[in-house]
Amino acid sequence: MSTLLRNGVFRTLIFVQIFVAVTTLAFLHSLSVSVLQILESLQLLLLFGVAFYVTWLQRAMRAQVATREETERELRRERNTLEKRVDERTAELRAEVSERRRAEQQNRDRNRILEMLVRDEATPIILHAVAEAVSHYSTSLACALHLLQGDTLILAAQSALPSTLAGRLQQIAIQNMDAPESIALATKAVHTMDDLREAHKPWTELLRANGAQSVWTSPISAGDCCLGTISVYSLLLHPPGESDLEFLQTTCQLAALILDHHRMNEELIHRAYHDPLTGLGNRRLGKKGLESAIQRAQRDSRGVGVLWIDLDKFKQINDTYGHPAGDFVLREMAHRITARMRASDIVARMGGDEFMVIVERMENRGDAEHVARELLTLLAQPVHMAETQFSVTASIGISVYPEDGDSAEILEQRADLAMYEAKFAGLGSRTFSTDLIEEHAKRKFLEAAMRRGLEDGAYSLVYQPQCLPTGKLVALEALLRFQHPQLGSIPPSHFIPILEETQLILPVGRWVLQQVCRQLKIWQNAGCEVVPVAVNISSIQFAGGDFSNEVSAILSEAGLDSSLLELELTESLVMHDFSETSRQMQKLKDLGVRIAIDDFGTGYSSLSYLHRLPIDALKIDRSFVEMITEPEGTRPIVDAVISMAHTLGLRVVGEGVETLGQMEALCRGGCDTLQGYLFSKPVPADQALQLLRHRQLMRPLPQLSEGGSLSISVCPARVIA
Repeated sequence: MSTLLRNGVFRTLIFVQIFVAVTTLAFLHSLSVSVLQILESLQLLLLFGVAFYVTWLQRAMRAQVATREETERELRRERNTLEKRVDERTAELRAEVSERRRAEQQNRDRNRILEMLVRDEATPIILHAVAEAVSHYSTSLACALHLLQGDTLILAAQSALPSTLAGRLQQIAIQNMDAPESIALATKAVHTMDDLREAHKPWTELLRANGAQSVWTSPISAGDCCLGTISVYSLLLHPPGESDLEFLQTTCQLAALILDHHRMNEELIHRAYHDPLTGLGNRRLGKKGLESAIQRAQRDSRGVGVLWIDLDKFKQINDTYGHPAGDFVLREMAHRITARMRASDIVARMGGDEFMVIVERMENRGDAEHVARELLTLLAQPVHMAETQFSVTASIGISVYPEDGDSAEILEQRADLAMYEAKFAGLGSRTFSTDLIEEHAKRKFLEAAMRRGLEDGAYSLVYQPQCLPTGKLVALEALLRFQHPQLGSIPPSHFIPILEETQLILPVGRWVLQQVCRQLKIWQNAGCEVVPVAVNISSIQFAGGDFSNEVSAILSEAGLDSSLLELELTESLVMHDFSETSRQMQKLKDLGVRIAIDDFGTGYSSLSYLHRLPIDALKIDRSFVEMITEPEGTRPIVDAVISMAHTLGLRVVGEGVETLGQMEALCRGGCDTLQGYLFSKPVPADQALQLLRHRQLMRPLPQLSEGGSLSISVCPARVIA
């Protein structure tokens, strides 16, 4: 626009000049100037104008060319700038698209991995998907995922690795500090080697030889615990950027999540199939193990033995010493059983104090019975916890595949039945037979009657005298009896274990104490001079924290002098928890009740404890009295016990005296009181009253023979019916 304006002005000036020239010529003509002069002047003027115009025109053309060139340069610059912006934006868009595609791929890989976790697929498969996700990040990348086992990294998954390199990465000792994985574990941080050509180490040379140009390694961590490593190998010279390292750390976090999920699954499975206290398999695993053992036995034509183990009177340990002591005993028993069995055998805790042992590849039933005997010996060894010693025994029932059943359920039931019958009979172990089914039914029949026994009047008491060597009655022991309406009189060895197993011993034991106190009061009211009456106390009764209060209430209710009641506690009960037992015994002693240790010698406890117990008497077990007259018998032991007891100021009672020889041996040893069939069998209360009135059961005529032995002539007193 400016160029056209300038051209118009220039043309106007030319016309003006021409007009001026013409006007001048006219003027000169008017002045009578000669035409020639005018023409010459006009010619000069025209030449001047033409020269000026040509000059201006050249200058204008040059200016126009320069302007056009500048315009073209501006256009080129604008076009180049626009093209550059287009290229940059295109590159940005391509990068955004590539990043979006990469992010979408990462999301797909992540979602796929999470779906695999939800489906609970195998951990190796999921870890392989993690390695593939790394190689999807870039086509020039390969990945190796190692898990830490002890002091070695084990290759768990890999993707896009050259086969030769994958073979060399199967195991990496973490002591090898040249390996990038070892360095990452040692520093607990990401370790990068941007250019492997700059590091001349064995590991870098190995990686370069297999095409790797750079490597990035990050530890897989859960808290402060290192689980493994993820290594990314670039087959091109690719130093990692911030986003690359962020992706690597995110992948490691995902791997840690997978491994933690695997650990939790393993823990849940372990908890589902294992006992948390002993570490043994639980009932579920035991049953599955037995089913698998039966299948293997069917294939191999071999036998399977099932040993059902139950700890005797275990509840008493929990009740007396608390659950921590019971847990300690269970762990020790589990350890002993496991230590005896083979690695191929199965040991499971089936609940409470019951264990099941599955013995595979048996030749015959005797193999299982041999294992049971060995286990009984192992389990019977004393258990020591701090200052407390537990004497734990067990009962074992045995069933055998295929003779006793062809399914896990039947074999378990029959081994359990055999165990209960072994416990009931006190046999230690017993093998299932069809006769046991009938015996078990009888025992259940008896148990049902015993539960109704107090209401039906089936329980009764008899009294056995305790005499001085002179034959004078000085005490009685109350003994429980049970009369079944169909089965008749049941021996105590049969019904006492049932009372303790079913906890019926608590109400029945309370009834015994009440009856004894009432009977003593009846005898007193009858004008008879009464003697102390001893009552056996079960460990289950004694374990109750209010036992001394119960005894006090019973004595008060009967209005009886407490010195007339003697409580007999077994030696094993006393020695289980010495401090707690002595404390409870002192509470009873404070009531004025007499205390005796029954069956002394069977628990093999130290006599040094006796002076610390508030006791009045020791009762030597009948097993020692039976063998006292044998040439290699128990007389030295009995004499030592009597001497020790007298030194401590204790009265000694010898029970189970049935022969004159036994009586003579006990008397020579200094035994204070004797009890047994030699003097009297246990008798009902009315006959005991007659004995109390006469008091003299024997008339001994002691005299020393020439050999120095004590000779006693005995004439049993007549019992008045």
